[in-house]
Amino acid sequence: MRPGDEYNCPHCGKNSFLKKETVMDGWTKKGEVLKCASCGALVCELKPETEKPADPLKSEAADRLKNLFGGEDFTEKPTWKAEGSEANFCKDCAFLIPHPFVFKCSKFNKTVNPMDDCPAFKRREK
Repeated sequence: MRPGDEYNCPHCGKNSFLKKETVMDGWTKKGEVLKCASCGALVCELKPETEKPADPLKSEAADRLKNLFGGEDFTEKPTWKAEGSEANFCKDCAFLIPHPFVFKCSKFNKTVNPMDDCPAFKRREK
């Protein structure tokens, strides 16, 4: 039996349908029951589903993807560090003047993008 199924109620004798109601004890949920929509008579109690959601890394699709990319686990995160000129972004420069609408460079007195590469880069002190 499911909510919305047609039901011939023996209590009221009407052809009705089932509605699901939550049984509460204060603010805690105790369970769910099915009742007749016409008279409200209790038909049955619904058992809570105890199945845990499947782990997305243990599914068949994840296994196929793992096999496609060489069968390695995806738990390790890549360790990448910027070196040399790769770390000279304007967002990390001491000359950057941040503003909500526009970023300016105080050295060249122009509008810049925070991800631009700066030729006169000077690391900002933290």
